[in-house]
Amino acid sequence: MSEHEQEHNHDEDNPLQGYFDWQVTTLMLAHDLSDPIPAGDEDGHHQRRHQVEEEVRTLTLGVLPEQFKHDATLAWPPELMMTITRETLKAASRIAGLG
Repeated sequence: MSEHEQEHNHDEDNPLQGYFDWQVTTLMLAHDLSDPIPAGDEDGHHQRRHQVEEEVRTLTLGVLPEQFKHDATLAWPPELMMTITRETLKAASRIAGLG
């Protein structure tokens, strides 16, 4: 199995991957509103995606209680997911210049 296939399978095994993808997409769209990347600028898009993925990790770790940072087997409760959702939407609003 190639490294890409292993990475893809790992992503599918992680129940939070879809949520992470939503966060990245949401912040990417907000950045596109405030600072569009010219059509065809694949390097710019790739750099933006990498930057936003790091932004999402930082945002999430900033609200994640310590116990969840140190034990990947713990299920994230709905309240935690709601907090992360609020913070993601606040960041998107701020980035897009809406608030």
